[in-house]
Amino acid sequence: MEKVQIDALIDRYGFEMIETHISWVLLGGGFVYKIKKPVDFGFLDYTTIEKRLNFCQKEVELNKRLAEEIYLGVSKITIKNGDISIDGDGDVIDYAVRMRRMPQDRMMDVLLDEDRITPKQIDALAKKVADFHKTAATNDYISSFGSLKTNRFNTDENFEQTKNGIGTFITQFQYDAIKDYTDRFYLQNGGVFQKRIDEGKVRDCHGDMYSKNVCIVDEDHIYIYDCIEFNERFRYSDVASDVAFMLMDLENKNRWDLSELFLKSYLDYSSDATMMEVLDFYKIYRAYVRGKIAFFQNNTEEANGYFDLAFGYLPAYYKPKVLIFCGLSGSGKTTLALELSRRYGFVVLSSDVIRKRLAGMDISKKDLADFGGGIYSAQMTERVYEKMIEDAYQLARLGKSVILDATFLKKSQRDAVFERFIRLGIKPKVVFVDIDDKTAMEHFKKRQSERSASDGRYEIYLKQKELLEKPDDAIILSGKADIEDNLRVLGGFLR
Repeated sequence: MEKVQIDALIDRYGFEMIETHISWVLLGGGFVYKIKKPVDFGFLDYTTIEKRLNFCQKEVELNKRLAEEIYLGVSKITIKNGDISIDGDGDVIDYAVRMRRMPQDRMMDVLLDEDRITPKQIDALAKKVADFHKTAATNDYISSFGSLKTNRFNTDENFEQTKNGIGTFITQFQYDAIKDYTDRFYLQNGGVFQKRIDEGKVRDCHGDMYSKNVCIVDEDHIYIYDCIEFNERFRYSDVASDVAFMLMDLENKNRWDLSELFLKSYLDYSSDATMMEVLDFYKIYRAYVRGKIAFFQNNTEEANGYFDLAFGYLPAYYKPKVLIFCGLSGSGKTTLALELSRRYGFVVLSSDVIRKRLAGMDISKKDLADFGGGIYSAQMTERVYEKMIEDAYQLARLGKSVILDATFLKKSQRDAVFERFIRLGIKPKVVFVDIDDKTAMEHFKKRQSERSASDGRYEIYLKQKELLEKPDDAIILSGKADIEDNLRVLGGFLR
């Protein structure tokens, strides 16, 4: 069909339309008609009416497995005397998948965005998926798609197709790390793919199982729709790949709690004893594919998010280190941070330097405003911490180990660092430099003769001391100890 004919259907029936790169989706009062575009993307070929009929029939057949009440059949698009209609008289010019319209406010992605999804619904969804996987078709041909050879073809294709995105959509460090992990996984764990085949875990799956393709009316009425009908390679897979897509999607939406619940429930219902051996591999694969799609769509922000998530699933030894250096002014934390930078290559992000740059000041110029005043107002401090955390995040994406050097008086300020780095799979380590009043006063006297970005003074130190919320889980260093002694305390973590 042509776009002008679609417009004629919209005018005749009063449809709303959603257009994707492969379909026109016409929304009526209680029904939906999905018409496939005559396109060929290599992995998908709808170029002839015969092919579109075949894929419409296949889409209905496959999706009835998880949404039987929704998929009603295939309708004819006809023309007679110039009038185009659905299931009317006249010549057939195309076909459409006919569906029952689902309530928009019960779509899973909407429920997640509005925080209206419940643990019971997630548990019911996990049971539905586990039951589906137990009965999904499998045979020698389907199982062959779970082999190491096929998986390597898929991942090699991903890396080749995203090379041109390095630098903007994914950093060189992330690309190299994800590719290295993938290659090593095949080398060191290649036998697990055959084991999964032997256990019957490679089946005719859904292939596109994430929140946008799920409708949760209630625990008893869950519909998983829009499975991939157009390419067997994307649908025939290890059941772990379906599960990984759902987990990755929840985590991409920062619902790590629901991801954990879905996984626990699925494992309980499926009794899949070996899935954990391949789950991270498939989560990385799924996140990378979504990043690739965003790259194809020139959506930098979305691609960054998915590629960051894929990187975040890698083992810890691929990750740079992030240290939160906290403590009162005058504790000596900056001196220690700079020494770590010199010896181990950490990039030090100083709140003192960032603050003055944001204020347009020379970093050596002093601002002796009262505590909480001038460039030390609460609003400015919030900007400083946001900038420091974001800069640290971007440096970590490049593979740089970072020290965030600030007082971090409040637990909420430290928590903000942890929350930002979840996506990269990095757990920052808090280093608290403790100090007594006498030593702090000595440090301030010494600082008066030095060039420093800090405006700390003893009276400011005392005010900070009243507000300090000491960290519970931290490496404790002494502000009066020798640098070498403190470095020895840090040694284990640095190694």
